[in-house]
Amino acid sequence: MPKSTKDYLFSENQVRLGAVLMTVGMAGTLIVLLLVATLRPQGRFEAVDTSAFRAQLESATADLTGYTLLDDGRATIDIKRAMELVAQRGVVDAGIVKPGATPAPASGASDGGPAAAGTPDGAAIYQSVCSACHMANASGIPGAFPPLAGHAADLYLADRTYPILAVTFGVMGQIMVGGMSYNGLMPAHAHLSDADIAAVLNHLMTSYGNAEAIGADFAPYAPEDVAAERGRMLSFTEVHALRGELGLQ
Repeated sequence: MPKSTKDYLFSENQVRLGAVLMTVGMAGTLIVLLLVATLRPQGRFEAVDTSAFRAQLESATADLTGYTLLDDGRATIDIKRAMELVAQRGVVDAGIVKPGATPAPASGASDGGPAAAGTPDGAAIYQSVCSACHMANASGIPGAFPPLAGHAADLYLADRTYPILAVTFGVMGQIMVGGMSYNGLMPAHAHLSDADIAAVLNHLMTSYGNAEAIGADFAPYAPEDVAAERGRMLSFTEVHALRGELGLQ
């Protein structure tokens, strides 16, 4: 053991001073590192020139028509105009929604189309075209998409031709089914062939409890029935108005 403080390599005061200087040095180094990290440009956050995008957006907005500006800065647009714009931009088949016109039949629609080789399978058409909204069992989605179970029979009994119009030209507007309100758009399916529309309607009217409601007086649809109505070229809202004229909510 050292007999006095002189026997130590460093005195007690020197040790304390060294500790203080070390602490100050570490703090200073940390501050310098933080400043460098803050001031140095980060590659991930380099400014991007958005002038080209802004010009493109302004040009597209200037070409946009058919909308109404609201006081709060938002805008509304008619559903038909919106679908036309979507079709113009290639998001959907322009043959299904043509600007300024009711959806036109696809090539081959009046002479059998894709089902010309034989009678189409109405159940398969329903599952591929209708079930996404109306569900596989035709129960619909409450408040969003009306059920067809039971309701398809109501449409048939009100007017046998009305289901043809609804499927071919679509429906837009508020309706009541089973005491529940629905206010949306059923798209037109004029791209389906006459035989396809007849087949899916026959499937609907003989399934999901609709056959019992219609009874023995059901007259199956034929492609000729669809062809006779296709030429009317009704709009979504005109089909909805016909629903009211038939006494359906």
